[in-house]
Amino acid sequence: MNESLRDFVKNIKNLPTIPVIAHEVLSLLSDELLSVGKLENIVEKDPAISAKILSVANSALFGFQVSTDALSSAMMRIGFNNVKNIALGISLMTILDDGKRGKAVDYQKIFNHSVAVGFNARLLSRDLKLNITEEALMMGMLHDLGYLVLNRYFPETFEEILYAFEKEKTLLDAERKVLNFTHADIGMWLAEEWKLPDIIIDTNLFHHTPSLAKRNVKHAALIHISDYLTAKNIMSPTEKEPNYPLDPASLEILGISENGLKNLEESLGGVPFSDEIFK
Repeated sequence: MNESLRDFVKNIKNLPTIPVIAHEVLSLLSDELLSVGKLENIVEKDPAISAKILSVANSALFGFQVSTDALSSAMMRIGFNNVKNIALGISLMTILDDGKRGKAVDYQKIFNHSVAVGFNARLLSRDLKLNITEEALMMGMLHDLGYLVLNRYFPETFEEILYAFEKEKTLLDAERKVLNFTHADIGMWLAEEWKLPDIIIDTNLFHHTPSLAKRNVKHAALIHISDYLTAKNIMSPTEKEPNYPLDPASLEILGISENGLKNLEESLGGVPFSDEIFK
């Protein structure tokens, strides 16, 4: 951690501890014998998570023609691993909600972008036949923890970054100019502070620079591609598209040609996202 980042995070007052439900879900990530009843008992404690699982299960993403309002049925539809990943993502993101809307940047934009990156990463992992599809949704939903921290605890600094972006080529350049580091570094710090899994720590730190990753390289490359395509074509975390640069090494890491990237971009453009999953 560089000194600038160390001094920056010292200014955070009352950082919330990881929610109880997130602790419970983290303990289940490697549980192969998990029952629907045990998982339902955890999920139903949080109305926001239960509502999200129901909306996802009834969305066009999973292709069911008949909707359900039963949590157990929704969980069976989308699968235990997706339920665990959604529950973890929602519980950790919502605890950083500042409750304010309509600003130059706000929580809802970052939340929506993160959810879209998660589902797109899951689809890309499946299409590329990567062996990381199960965790892709979780990694994508939690890749921008740094933006959530900036928005919650340093809104004036975030606005200063956006102002600097008017003169810089990319949002990342503006972050470096104002902070001397980026939201990726902040996200890594928080993931370590909360003792989240290594894949969450690494995808936070390297989702813009997978070529620099020493471990979980495919994970970082997958989230990089999903984040790049989502911000560019579908849903940006900020009002103005951040103009994220593409790390060419990510294509080599995942075995994607330039034409292959164009095909992936077109396929994600046809993903049937609905408003329900972003509420």
